[in-house]
Amino acid sequence: MSGERTGGRLAPLRPWFQGLGMLLVLQFALFGLLVLGQAVPDRPIVENLLTAVEDGTYGPLGVADRMGTPADTFTECVVAGTGLGASPEESAFSRAVRMPRIATCGGGPEQLRAISEGAVLADNDYFKYWAGYTVLTRPVLALAGLEGLRIVSGTLMVVALAGAFLAVRARTSTAVGLALVLPYVAGTNLLSTPSTSFSQSISIAFIFLSVILSAAGAGRSPRLGYAGVGLGAALFCFVDLLTTPAVPWAMSAFAVGAVTWFRRRELGTTFLAVLLSGIVWPVAFAVTWASRWVIAGAFLGFPNTVEVVRRNVGFRTGGEHVNVSDAFGAGLRVNASYWWNAVPTAELVLAGCVLAAAAGLLLALRRGGPSRWAVALVLALPAAVVPVWYAVLSNHSQIHALFVNRGVPAALAVVTAACLVAAALPRPEPAAPAEVEREDSVPPDEDTAARHDPVSEVAAPTRAT
Repeated sequence: MSGERTGGRLAPLRPWFQGLGMLLVLQFALFGLLVLGQAVPDRPIVENLLTAVEDGTYGPLGVADRMGTPADTFTECVVAGTGLGASPEESAFSRAVRMPRIATCGGGPEQLRAISEGAVLADNDYFKYWAGYTVLTRPVLALAGLEGLRIVSGTLMVVALAGAFLAVRARTSTAVGLALVLPYVAGTNLLSTPSTSFSQSISIAFIFLSVILSAAGAGRSPRLGYAGVGLGAALFCFVDLLTTPAVPWAMSAFAVGAVTWFRRRELGTTFLAVLLSGIVWPVAFAVTWASRWVIAGAFLGFPNTVEVVRRNVGFRTGGEHVNVSDAFGAGLRVNASYWWNAVPTAELVLAGCVLAAAAGLLLALRRGGPSRWAVALVLALPAAVVPVWYAVLSNHSQIHALFVNRGVPAALAVVTAACLVAAALPRPEPAAPAEVEREDSVPPDEDTAARHDPVSEVAAPTRAT
């Protein structure tokens, strides 16, 4: 009996344990993908990258993206060179564990030439990140070169962006879908990334994939919504180099909350959906990140792995760096200032978001009274993830403001979309199918009427056979 009572008490938690189990199993699948990426031969990749060096399209550092901010060619060179430098005799499994990597734009060309002549690089492990992008970058680099990879990454980004809009629109409204994606498109250098920093295009594609999974799942059931949030977080961690995790975190939690409101029209249920989504995302992200360290530690030794982790976490949260302030709120201040001064459309995006949000709040007040403002407040809560991220990872946020500043328009997008959700009218119930009049005016006989009358069919006794 006690076992039954314990099982009854734990029954509500069973789906969460199942979800955690599936997340852990996913880590093995992700590592398997790393092995597949490392199975691609280095030689065609090196040859194509050397061609890009000669053409001047590999790097260099300091390239302008012609949209107001410097291109992130540093990260692009890191991504293009990840997986290179190992001995040809080393297994794909071993390479996936330690993840070799050549230098970035400055020293990369020399190392590429050395590798082409048979050199093997030592002490170039890069296992602190999953580097899941190598599943895409290595085969595309081998087949189509750097320019081909730019096209592929840009295509993925555009498809994911359109998919996120359609997924949110289908389960909320057109206005909400536009409000969630337009500020991020118009208020960042997103459109320049395929040609100047394809690594950011890949990251952005998985931001919107996270939104797609979250909205699509929530449209079917709360459990699938949380599963979509967790899967999106894990995949983003798999391919991203800690660029802008706060953006998919905020957008995914909002998407689940907005879809829940449109389905249920219950403030308490919506708040719970936002809260749980906001918890599931960082948990799935953290589990995936930690799993990479566990895998590395299991094969490379835990003392070395722990030291790498300790050093990097300490530096990213509060390490010293040139022009980095340790004052509280410095990360938020630097990124808000960077966005306002560097992005030419910042004023237009802010003005558009303020006007749209104000219109949404006024319309919400007219349609549902002050209680609708509570809906806007609940759905706007995920935007708080952005300043919290800036505070916790202050060092990282200040050093990489050239792309971390995208969290500012992302937060504006969530707040604006939340206000428009609050103003939305309930969806009309599907109309009952209209009865079709008979073309002839002659009334049917009793037999025909009985055969086509659903009430008669239900009421009629079943004949014995």
